[in-house]
Amino acid sequence: MKMKLLSKAFLVLGFCSMASSAMALEAWSGQEGSDNYQVIYSGNVYTNAWWVGASDCPASSIQNPDSNAWRFVRAATEQEIKQYGNPTTCDVSNGAGAVVAPNFDNTQSYTKGTVVAAAGATYKATADIPDHTFEPGKSNPWKAYAAAPGWAADKVYDAGEIVIVNGQGYKSLFYNIGDNPASVDNQSPDGNNGRPWQSLGPLTNFTDQELAKAPTLNLEMTYASGALVKYQSIPYVAQSQVHKVKPDDKTSWEIYIDWTGTKERVGKPNSTWPKHVYAPYVDFTLNSIPDLASLSKSQNITHYTLAFIVAKDANTCLPTWGTAYNINDYTQYRKIKELREAGGDVMVSIGGANNTPLAAACKNVDDLQKQYYDIVDNLNLNVLDFDIEGNWVADSESIQRRNEAVKKVQDRWRQEGRKVGIWYTLPILPTGLTQEGIYVLNDAKAKGVDLAGVNVMTMDYGNSICQSAGTEGQNIHAKCATSAVDNLFSQVKAIWPEKDDATVNGMLGTTPMIGYNDVQGEVFFMSDARVVFQQAKDRNIGMIGIWSMFRDQPGTAGYVGPENSGMTEQQAPIYAYSKVFAPFTTTSGGQPVPPVTGNVPPVANAGISQTVDGSQAITLDGSGSTDQDGDALTYQWEQTGGPAVTLTGADAAKATFSVEQPVQHATYKFRLTVKDSEHSAYADTTVSVVNAAQPIAPTLTLAPSWQVQSGSQVVITATATDPDSTGNQLTWSWTIPSQLTQVTGQGTNTLTITAPSVTTVKSYQLTARVIDQNNLSATANTALQVNPVATPTPPTPSGDYQYTYPKDISKYTAGTRVLGKDGSIYECKPFPYSGWCSQAAWAYEPGKGVNWKDAWDKR
Repeated sequence: MKMKLLSKAFLVLGFCSMASSAMALEAWSGQEGSDNYQVIYSGNVYTNAWWVGASDCPASSIQNPDSNAWRFVRAATEQEIKQYGNPTTCDVSNGAGAVVAPNFDNTQSYTKGTVVAAAGATYKATADIPDHTFEPGKSNPWKAYAAAPGWAADKVYDAGEIVIVNGQGYKSLFYNIGDNPASVDNQSPDGNNGRPWQSLGPLTNFTDQELAKAPTLNLEMTYASGALVKYQSIPYVAQSQVHKVKPDDKTSWEIYIDWTGTKERVGKPNSTWPKHVYAPYVDFTLNSIPDLASLSKSQNITHYTLAFIVAKDANTCLPTWGTAYNINDYTQYRKIKELREAGGDVMVSIGGANNTPLAAACKNVDDLQKQYYDIVDNLNLNVLDFDIEGNWVADSESIQRRNEAVKKVQDRWRQEGRKVGIWYTLPILPTGLTQEGIYVLNDAKAKGVDLAGVNVMTMDYGNSICQSAGTEGQNIHAKCATSAVDNLFSQVKAIWPEKDDATVNGMLGTTPMIGYNDVQGEVFFMSDARVVFQQAKDRNIGMIGIWSMFRDQPGTAGYVGPENSGMTEQQAPIYAYSKVFAPFTTTSGGQPVPPVTGNVPPVANAGISQTVDGSQAITLDGSGSTDQDGDALTYQWEQTGGPAVTLTGADAAKATFSVEQPVQHATYKFRLTVKDSEHSAYADTTVSVVNAAQPIAPTLTLAPSWQVQSGSQVVITATATDPDSTGNQLTWSWTIPSQLTQVTGQGTNTLTITAPSVTTVKSYQLTARVIDQNNLSATANTALQVNPVATPTPPTPSGDYQYTYPKDISKYTAGTRVLGKDGSIYECKPFPYSGWCSQAAWAYEPGKGVNWKDAWDKR
């Protein structure tokens, strides 16, 4: 039958009445889905009658009852409002139920404790702050003046160098020569398109006469942006309108997160984290997140790794879920609470290949360790993962800052008597960790970090020996994975020789990408899973993961995406990989987790994603849904995205719909909810409708930059999406500089490059091109930065230094240690800051120069 909206409301309300679990109360925050919610909004409690969208605000439910699922229940109590929050506007862009802070105004003064909003974050004043002084999130408004030289075509420029061309300033983003910064073809406005120069706007070079006449800073005066003054005989230029600030003053603004109610939203774990665990990764930023509690009962998957917490942006020390969702009041936290109430738990992963890790965005170690502490404390975590990959596994600055912050926060936990396991997740080759990965671990040990384990991404090797497409049953990918773990054992043992073999094995983790990998030609079959599982049992390692839980279902053969494995139903039905790995989890006593007794929730299966031409009726097939107890199931299909369509048979296992003619390119999203007598489960599917007469060009995604150490391998992977072409209908090519001589994979989406030997930082430009079956193409650029081999920086005993500052100042490089005039030891920071160590003493003399902290670390 065809479902009308009102009858749908009554039907779903009837389904809701059969549910036996209580609904957790929370503040309204744009909740979306078919789960049963109870939310607080404007002093009242509401519940949803059917699937509710993020844009459905309880305020408009009375006026629009046919299109808005929220229904008034009762007035909220004062205690409930205090505990969960009480949003009063329909704007959820800044988070759920959080107090809306006023926007920062530089013309106002602020008292200690005031909270303001600025640049998409909130800040709290730690002291009284006068007007026109510090702006939240920004550094001191005074900057030491240094004349910018003109650009020269034959000069080599390193990252951070500034030049002037026709009155405009430009900053070099990486090593380059001969690239005119005034040419738009060489400019990167946001620093992320692989081009070498970033415009700074108008720039002034003052004459000697102007510098000599510069007035002495007067704190009672207000200076316009660009004003020149002297402070302690050093010239400074105002970067904004400013008064009552000295160049050496520190900001009194700090990032502020309102954690009120977060601990209650996520609940508390009922047991410790297992020593041996299957904890599949869950992309916790997707619109469709699996029902973790239901899976714990139906599939015995009791523990998960939630990915990824990253910084809001490259310059804001604010944790978010994938930059899109607030860390303190994310709607999906109810899934964590329900899982914990069912006896399971989660590990949270910070980092990932995309976006900016906190260790890079937070420039201060103390700020960084505070963020780590607050995340663990407010999400009630027993274990924390750091996923260090892509560009960031070669970024020595963020690696060192992360290790220092982890050591500090571990010291704090130790004083509190709290035990939190720390895992590092790293990329790996069949031969073991890359030199960058080894550096991460060596530096961690040197700084005193106590690691619970090292998990490795046994995937996307970019090595010809791991090409496994069309070889199902030969276990090629499994051999690469087990070889990687065998070599990892030797590497970890070499770093921690004091640990016995059993302890080292317990520190190891393996996380394959199930099904089709991003690297073209690499496939992880079911037979590979069984081999990896057996090695994990034989070695008694600490962890098995997969990327990812949502991909553990069949889909279009060979398709690489976030929503399925690319395997067929016959090769790997829904949750097939997890069925192999789930028995690996043990209880705190070391015994296998017992199967769930009583009624087991059903497993919803909405069928594989489809790509069709739309000329005929389209069928949604949920007949693959199962119930372990043999209970009868009810079905409910609903549309969750795309142009509106009418579903026929929406309450049956199979539903159909048709699209308007002539066919237009569109993507339609649907959710299937199945219920037995006690429980419900849901699954999502996608239908892409394409018009062959109007071919679409592919979309190419490629990270703007990559880093690698001299002599090491780097795997550079581009991804393409094309609704009217499959993966094997795409043709790849690359433009590669002649200086890169050891390169494979030019005809695929993945390059494996062995970096040349360098003693200074070098950068190389690469271009990827993909052509689809309709001869439509797309290109993307990236920059590969090759760094000299870095070494860890362990604590130095007093008296261990190479020079007495400023003796032989021209020889100072990254890692150089000097004896300062104050008797302290200072170490030159790594690239790109190391170039300042040999610059003018008034600015960079250790412990004294106005900008010395930009160049040196005090030991």
